[in-house]
Amino acid sequence: LESATIEVGAKVGENGKIFGSVSNVQVAEALETAGFAIERKKIKLLGEAIKTVGTYKAEVIVHKDIKLTIDFKVVEA
Repeated sequence: LESATIEVGAKVGENGKIFGSVSNVQVAEALETAGFAIERKKIKLLGEAIKTVGTYKAEVIVHKDIKLTIDFKVVEA
C-alpha cells in the first residue's frame, strides 16, 4: 500500500484549480481501483483542503493499531 501509485482524477480549470475539492471519498475510490478496499472513514487527508493538482498525503488506518501514511496524486480527469 505504501509503495502503490494512487491517482485521483478531478475536473480542473484553466488555472490548475480543481472544481470543488478532493475528499477521502475520492481517495477511497482510487485505492479500490488500485486493489485496496479501504473504507473512506479510515482515510484522513493530511494538510489543507485539496484544491489543485499535485501530490498529497493521507493517513490510512489498516487495523486498529496500524496506521500508514500514503502519497497520492491529484491529476486532471
